[in-house]
Amino acid sequence: MSIEEVIDKRAIMELQVRYSMALDTGSYEELDHIFTVDVIADYEHAGQHKGIETIKEACRVALDPLTSSQHQNGNHWAVVDGEYATAGCYFTVHQYLENEPGGEHFSMGGRYEDELIRTEEGWRITKRKLVLLWSEGNSGVRFNR
Repeated sequence: MSIEEVIDKRAIMELQVRYSMALDTGSYEELDHIFTVDVIADYEHAGQHKGIETIKEACRVALDPLTSSQHQNGNHWAVVDGEYATAGCYFTVHQYLENEPGGEHFSMGGRYEDELIRTEEGWRITKRKLVLLWSEGNSGVRFNR
């Protein structure tokens, strides 16, 4: 593996990590540095979203009412082909909503599948697909708002 490939793969992994940190801290403007303007995100149960502003709003609506959330990523992979890449990682998300009837916790896990392009500012995600593999806890924490 060349040093350039190592650098590219690390940069892509950093995007995936920064995405999770942006969501958990409510720093949705950070998503401008992670996605392209015309990004398409398929969040499975939460719908398909086109464009960065639509994604930022969907994140606000889903996460701002929560007391807290914690996105954890692992098992990152990336295949770089010139100016394009496919990548992904597994995730676990813990969500907490204080005083929610039926229980205060909801967790889910799965993987993100990404398509990326190299821009003048660095790698950006052009497409993101969330594949949900499991969930547990009170889904009302996440879905009854």
